[in-house]
Amino acid sequence: MAVVGCLAVVSLLGASRSWLGLAGGAGALLMRPLVLIPVTLLLVVSVACRVVAGRRSLASRTRLVVLAPDSFDPSLDAVLRCAAQLSRVRRLVGGWLDPRARAVRVLLDADEEGRMRYSLSVPERALPAVRSALGVFDRVQAQVLEPGSESGEAAGRDEVGRGRSVEVVRAELRLARPSSEPLANLPLSPDPLQSFARVIARLDHTHGERAEVAVDLLPATPATRRRLRRRLLKQAGRRGGNPVSGAAQDGGLLGALGGGRQVGRRRAAEMVEERAEREEIGAKLLLADPLFRLQILVRCSSPERGRAVECLQGLLGCFDGFAAANSLRVVGVRFLGLAFAGSDLPGRRGWFDRRMNSGLFRPARKDYVTAREMAGLLKPPTVHCAAPEVLRLGPAVYPAPKALPTFTGQADLVPLGRVEGESGERRVGLRVEDSFFTYTAGRSRWGKTELALTQFLHLVRSGHGGLFLDPHQDAVQRVKSCLTESQFAERVIELDLVGPRSRQGQPGWNLFAARGLGPEAAERRVEAIVDSFASALGWGERNNRAITLTTQATAALIELAAVLPDGLQPTIFQVPSILGNPEWLEVALPFLSAPRRQFFTERFPRLSEEAITPVTNLIDRLRSSTQLAALLGAQRSTYDIARAMNERKIVLACPGADGAKDKLVANLLVYDLLHGAKSRAFMPPEQRLPFYVFLDEVQTYDGAAGGNLAALLEQTAKYGIRGTLLNQNPERLTSDTLNALTTNRSHLITTALNARAAGLIAREWGGDPPASAIIGLPRRTFIAQVTHNGRLTRPFLFGNESVEDAFAEAFHPDALTGIQPTIDAASGRTPAGETVTALDTLDERIRQYLEGKRGGGQSRSREDSEEPWTAPPPDAAIGGEQ
Repeated sequence: MAVVGCLAVVSLLGASRSWLGLAGGAGALLMRPLVLIPVTLLLVVSVACRVVAGRRSLASRTRLVVLAPDSFDPSLDAVLRCAAQLSRVRRLVGGWLDPRARAVRVLLDADEEGRMRYSLSVPERALPAVRSALGVFDRVQAQVLEPGSESGEAAGRDEVGRGRSVEVVRAELRLARPSSEPLANLPLSPDPLQSFARVIARLDHTHGERAEVAVDLLPATPATRRRLRRRLLKQAGRRGGNPVSGAAQDGGLLGALGGGRQVGRRRAAEMVEERAEREEIGAKLLLADPLFRLQILVRCSSPERGRAVECLQGLLGCFDGFAAANSLRVVGVRFLGLAFAGSDLPGRRGWFDRRMNSGLFRPARKDYVTAREMAGLLKPPTVHCAAPEVLRLGPAVYPAPKALPTFTGQADLVPLGRVEGESGERRVGLRVEDSFFTYTAGRSRWGKTELALTQFLHLVRSGHGGLFLDPHQDAVQRVKSCLTESQFAERVIELDLVGPRSRQGQPGWNLFAARGLGPEAAERRVEAIVDSFASALGWGERNNRAITLTTQATAALIELAAVLPDGLQPTIFQVPSILGNPEWLEVALPFLSAPRRQFFTERFPRLSEEAITPVTNLIDRLRSSTQLAALLGAQRSTYDIARAMNERKIVLACPGADGAKDKLVANLLVYDLLHGAKSRAFMPPEQRLPFYVFLDEVQTYDGAAGGNLAALLEQTAKYGIRGTLLNQNPERLTSDTLNALTTNRSHLITTALNARAAGLIAREWGGDPPASAIIGLPRRTFIAQVTHNGRLTRPFLFGNESVEDAFAEAFHPDALTGIQPTIDAASGRTPAGETVTALDTLDERIRQYLEGKRGGGQSRSREDSEEPWTAPPPDAAIGGEQ
């Protein structure tokens, strides 16, 4: 439209001049009224174009909330470069159509929590220029504030609507002296915005108190800046009694400032005063800083009488800090110190409010300021703004990479969380191909388990198999609430040792059932059980005797299982029998291998009776628990982790967190899984389906023998295990496990930590972001360094969402009762009473069977047996029966 208006002006003027040139004499006089008609029409069209263009620009003005990190500390040069780029908001082509609507507004107000908010308001077309200008500042983000979310005016109108009287006061400021005299060049430390933040923080936002400070800056074009400087220099020369003409003009700018030769003698005081004034004016006019026209509007409101005036006086006092050779004064008329007629007069309120609400630039006088004078207002609050109630970005963290894919539920992505960008908020995901091992650290109730639940649910609902191990039942219940469809419930295997139904029944999981296992599978099972005991009880190199006893007892019982029939398979509760019951051991010895017989006949009797108590006491505690006896004392294993991995089952395990016995069960689950994954070595790589394991409170499985966990984590990735490990503090992990995680991790995620733990994570990232950024993270806010397309990204900030929000359509807690029988059937749940009753007589039944077999001349050790052991199938389980 601007181009059309310009073409119309040119064409009409050209036509008028040509026509007038042909006319002459009396004809020209007769045609003069006709010439005025197109000129008048031209003026009307031009005015109409400016009105329409101005209204459209005002209607399209957009507000950007500028958020700077806590450590934001820009230099003055950076602020001046930002100001220079802000000059691009005024268009070079068509800018004459809407100059009153294209000012850059710096707006200071309070958000819903009463914190001072720094915003920039410009026409929508100028947003790219503003974002480019803010790019000068490191890690500063600009977020578009939707019109509906601006609650200041709406809240004020609500107060009036409820019949409450709201006092509103207004003030407009301008330069007290001519524009050629400069304001103070305030340093950036302390931050000039600090005083504004202190005043705004004193308002009671919940009771409808509001304050708005709008500083409108209309950039001057380069040509305008040159003309303005010449005019202001002449103005300065005239004030100094040195008219700019002749030699002064030939002397250039210094001559215009009074730098030429002076005639006559003058006093020293006059010369010093003139020189100081000349230096002040030169500091404003001789430097090539961007020039802006200035409009400052301040409005305060409060339901309590006198509070709005008090706030206004405080904000006006903040502007007194800009006073130097020039200053800012309130627009209005004083009547002998008795009254003041300002912007609150009935005839001027509407005009003031229109400019404040719409962004219209129509100041009371043409005042010009430089970017250096306004530098304190041309950047968001810095680290030198000590006021606590200031809206900031938070930690100094880079924004999320744009290359991260937007997550909309794709099966080949793992959901991460929501990130802020220039285009607004979006939900990002991580490529499944890049996700092998993830470590998440953070304090309790800060959202790390919520993040893990969201990722686990998406993976299993996308068709993958997985195990979620959490000591607390709440997480398992929420997962089941999102798996109420029959196709998912049929895949669920639940090991709940905490819930109210746990004493009624459990799946069967006999670690010692070894019929059909080959030597390698039997050895892996022994390793899994011994590693579990060592991790749960904190055994290390100084506990060799306890480790040896556990190893020998476990291996002996697994050898016995090979000669015992179904229904008489030993369980973990036979370990005290073989270690503490000489008669039972004597009956079993003929059926053991030569190394086991040698140990139990030669070395074992030399040990004191107290040597076995570290092992047997813990197992006795397991036996005293009905749910643990029902789970580990079953003859037939319905829980088979190897089969679960190959069949894409969903394993939900809740071992509890009450003490050593629960910790042992958790370790048995983990080491059974990791050693079971090694049985996939017999499978072709393309048949090793990924199995996603989420282990909360990972320090539970990382005892003094933590090197075993570290080694297994390093080895099982090639067998299809994809692990996500969580805990509250990385310092609680052993050095071997922590090194394995940080070396092999695909993603490293953290929320708030203590100072020492935050320093550890920060060092892993090379100190960027610093530890202070991690310490102060709010709830459900994370910093992550992830792998994307095989490369590590820079750490970035994101926020996660709850399970209820992420799976709103699938979350049906009221349907758990209906699908629980399906889950029980898929888990192989059996009544606890049957298992415990059979377990009570198992020792005696095994002894009688072995005595009968020996009395019948059928006792044979493993090496003497004529029946060869069958080789394990490719998916042989470590903890289950094949």
